Amino acid sequence: MLPRCFSVIFFLFLYTSVLAQEKFTVVKDLRSEWMRFDGEAYESLGDSPFTGFNTIYFHLNAQANAGTLLRLNSSKPYFLFVNGKITGEFQGETVLRVDSLLARWGHGASGWIAVNQDRINLRDLRTQIVSRQRPMLQAKSDTAARPYSHFRDFVVIAGMIIIMLFLVALRLNPKLAADYFSIRSVFSSRESDDGQASVRLTSSSNVQFYVICSLLTGFYLIIVFYNLPAQYALPLHFQASGFWMMSLQWLKLSAIIFIILFLKIVIVFSLTRLFGMRGMARLHFFNWVRLLLVVFSASTTVLFIYFITRGSSPAVFVLFLSLVVVALITWIAVAFFKLSGRSGHSMFHLFSYLCATEIIPLLITVKVLFQ
Repeated sequence: MLPRCFSVIFFLFLYTSVLAQEKFTVVKDLRSEWMRFDGEAYESLGDSPFTGFNTIYFHLNAQANAGTLLRLNSSKPYFLFVNGKITGEFQGETVLRVDSLLARWGHGASGWIAVNQDRINLRDLRTQIVSRQRPMLQAKSDTAARPYSHFRDFVVIAGMIIIMLFLVALRLNPKLAADYFSIRSVFSSRESDDGQASVRLTSSSNVQFYVICSLLTGFYLIIVFYNLPAQYALPLHFQASGFWMMSLQWLKLSAIIFIILFLKIVIVFSLTRLFGMRGMARLHFFNWVRLLLVVFSASTTVLFIYFITRGSSPAVFVLFLSLVVVALITWIAVAFFKLSGRSGHSMFHLFSYLCATEIIPLLITVKVLFQ
């Protein structure tokens, strides 16, 4: 009898807590009205690239927004100003009455609102005009159909394209494909296991796998970027609202990765000459691409299954993003042991070479991905 009483009390408490939560309906998103001050006048941010701003401004009118509320939300601390007067420092969600805010800190009828924050992130900072909503209206809005998303269709079709490209590559170059996807060879230090490393790196056969590697990595990152938490700013550069725009963003990101691969070839060949390690460039680069293909083939499969089964936890996608860094760190360790027995130089000399070719690019990658 006693457990039943506790169960009833618990569910009553939970039910009343849910009902007690204040509901709001969005009247207006103020993002389109964000402005910046260039020292002489306010300038709209509508068409300019959103980078490097610490303060945004927007204008509010008490009469036009009578009875409404200003809702601000950001995971990072931010300062709120009204007509140049600071009202306080906030973090998370803040809801303030527009007329009371302007009457206390502004001129009563209207005022300029400024939000100051270290490196404002468009995905994280939200400024909205809202109004209190009745429970019945909230229930009605909850039952409304969600807008159709083209992203799931893009993931399925792009995934099928990558699978077809893999099958074509396996058909045309079975020996090279078997060598690229040989997990045992990634960690092997035997010369005979790396026979394909002596093949010219810019041959058409190798370029096919560079294209596949670029498309695969770009596909992986697009899915991750689309589902990252709001505090990550990098996804702002890969926003799309339709299937074809998403496909274009995927090709854009894949092209960037493809260019990075060829820059890597130039860097590796140049530094092997500089450090007196001739003959090591092909072995180094081939095994680097090999590790990328093995790691991203496996991780993309897991990511694809997780996404298609409607996995949506932001923490999981952050984990998938961190896997990129883990793969690069793993490669540094593998490259050190793989090259140490063949370079004929001291450990310090080899470490200096890896700093230039791997460790510094790793730090740049971390800075770019986790901004």
